[in-house]
Order: sequence, then C-alpha cells, then structure tokens
Amino acid sequence: MSIDAHPRYTESRKLLERGRRVIPHGIWGHNRIPSSYDPDAMPWFADRAEGARMRDVDGNWYIDYICGYGAMINGYARPEIDAAVREQSAKGSTLSHATARSIELAETLVDLVPEMTWTSWGNSGSDATWSALVIARAHTGRSLVACVEGAYHGMHGWGGLSNPPGGRIADDVQSVRSIRWNDIADLDRLFTAHGDQLAAVVVTPFHHPMADEAILPDRAWINALHAHCERAGTLLISDDVRAGFRLALSGSHTVFGFRPDLVCFSKGLGNGWPLAAVLGTERLRSAAESVFVAGTFWNSASSMAAAITNIRILREEDGVEKMRRSGESLSSGLLALSERLGAPLRVTGPPAMPTVTAKGDHDLTWRRRFAVHMAEQGVLIHLSHNWALSTAHDAETVEETLAHAEVALQRTLEEVELPTAM
Repeated sequence: MSIDAHPRYTESRKLLERGRRVIPHGIWGHNRIPSSYDPDAMPWFADRAEGARMRDVDGNWYIDYICGYGAMINGYARPEIDAAVREQSAKGSTLSHATARSIELAETLVDLVPEMTWTSWGNSGSDATWSALVIARAHTGRSLVACVEGAYHGMHGWGGLSNPPGGRIADDVQSVRSIRWNDIADLDRLFTAHGDQLAAVVVTPFHHPMADEAILPDRAWINALHAHCERAGTLLISDDVRAGFRLALSGSHTVFGFRPDLVCFSKGLGNGWPLAAVLGTERLRSAAESVFVAGTFWNSASSMAAAITNIRILREEDGVEKMRRSGESLSSGLLALSERLGAPLRVTGPPAMPTVTAKGDHDLTWRRRFAVHMAEQGVLIHLSHNWALSTAHDAETVEETLAHAEVALQRTLEEVELPTAM
C-alpha cells in the first residue's frame, strides 16, 4: 500500500535519507526499516524519553510499548538509576581491572535466582546465549544444540535461524537441531536420534515467535523435557533475555516450572544500560572456569551500577506486580475494544509483555495500518514483536492508551478489509 509522506515525520524522513548515505538501511540493528513498515508513515528517530514516553525528532511524544525492545523496565531516565551511573562513571567504567560492582551484582543475582551459584557477564543477549552454549559444550564435550522452531536466541549462526539467511553458511546450522514447542513426540524423536550428542537444549520460558501469537508451555512438555535432558546428560539453558525481570525477579523459568542448568539475562537487567549475565549451577563452575569468553566492555562498571539500582527498585516497589496489573488492564481493554468494534485483535502471552496480533492477518496488512494509526495517536507499538510494559506504565497511562487505541482501531477498520480467516 502506497502511503503519502506524513507531515508529522518530516525531520525523521530527512534523517533517514541522510543515514542511508552512510549506514545500510539508514538504521542498523533492530530498528532498521523492515519491509512491513512504510518509512514515510512512522517515526524512525528518537530525541529523548522520560518515564513511559518517548519523543521523536519532530517533537511528537508517544506512550512507548516497545521500551527499547524490552531494555527499559523502570522508566526512561529513572533518576536513581541515572544517579548511580553518574557516580560510578565519575570513578571510571571500563577500567583495566574489574571493579567491586561486578561482585556486588553477581551476589545480587545468585541471591535472586534459585540453584544458581555463579555469574558471568556480557553486553548483549547474544553474548549471553553464546557464552552459555560454550560452557555447555565444555561441560558435556558435545557439539549439538537444540532450539525451538521459530525461536530467536541471538544474531550468531545457531541462534538466529528465524532471521533472514543472508551471510549464513552451512557450518552455522550443522550443529543445530530443531524441535516443536509443546510437542512431546518431537522431543522423543530428538533424543532418540541425537540424545548422546546434544550439549544443550535452549528454550525461552514461553514461546514468542516473530509475527505470531505467544504460546505458554504445557506442564507435561516441561516434564518430558526435564526427563530427557537428565537421562541423556544434556543441559537445559533458559534464554530469559527478553522476559527476564518482567515476570519474576527469580527468572521467568520459575513462573512456569523449568529447572535450567544455565540462565541468560540481558534486556531488562540494566534498564537500558548494555549488560548481560549468564548464571549457572555449581556443577558447571569448573566448565565456566575452563573456557575463554570475554569482551572489552563486559565488566562495564557503569552498566553494573545501573543494574544494581534497577534490581533494587524492582524489589522495593514490587515492580513485577505493577507491570502485571497494568498489563492485565491493557490486554483486557484491548480485547474489549476489539469485540465492541468488530476488530480482529488477539492478545496472547503474559500481561507484562503481551503479543498483539490480528486473526487471519498473515501478511501483516491489518497490523501495519493499526501501528501507523497508533503512532498518529501518540502510541508506539510493534506490529510483529511482543509489546513491553514498564513500571512507568501506570493506570492513567493505560487508560490513555486505550482511548487512543479506540480511534486507531476505528480508522483501521475504515481503511482495511477484515482478514478473511477470522
């Protein structure tokens, strides 16, 4: 669908054209323009953010349900966190040695997450999942890894099989085996064929495939997974990069009953400051000590100061419960609006990070226009990724969101035919 350039985004378009001359796509990474968006109909560059809101370079403010792809959990520009970063940065951040901040944060994390006794670091979720697999391979002496079809575990070859295949080589996938979520028979097949070769099975605590509905785990499937891993000597890795600290401070795996050997955190750990962590059980300590995984910025003391304060706030203010309540109000409100207006919206997944889809909208046409109209109303959403709530998304913010969503739904219904498979 051809869309005329929106006058709200004049400066954003100028920056995009300028960026395209020196950066592939004009934006690199998560935010680069996907084919499902029209670059003239959405904002692409931010200027600042506070609390639950972000301002673009044209001066438009938005209630933000992308939250830096989940990195912001306690509100943008949270004063206590920024103060902790300034205090540490005045002393130094990336130094020639580690600082006491690393020990303080590690102590905090192993205190929070049951059965975990040690912590290692990284800058991103990809660092965490890659490091966890290296440790699993060192412990088991095996090479294969199993991942769920449609899952994403990072930008490296084995972790991003749901991504476009450009630049991927055969060696990237030769060590990967796929399984279907909640399919016990498929688990049986996997372990019958490869159980003695599997170093690890990597799972997210709930399944959140791109552009599709979120699916919670069945208890029977979790039990079967545990039984197979224990019999085969295969390690279980919980990739909690996306959901970590939104569902439980003890790790999202504790909500659903997984018993992992390794847990990966990133996104919400530092409230926007780059940091990742891998936590492991005591029996894997020697394997962790035997491998070399390192990065120049992995001991960033400023990011660790942010994380320490971020976790303290979440504990003291019962942040997980705040996000759950706001998420439930948002999800139930969206579903009520959809039913009343005859819209095709569906909401799945945990309340603090709902996935909003549209029944039968296989080519994303309906969601694309809904996202455009939400942005016009001052609400920033993602059409193919889960939304995210923070502790700054309070009842008033949710109420305002629903008022804007009603207008956006009405305009979308006027413009786009309902998907045929309702």
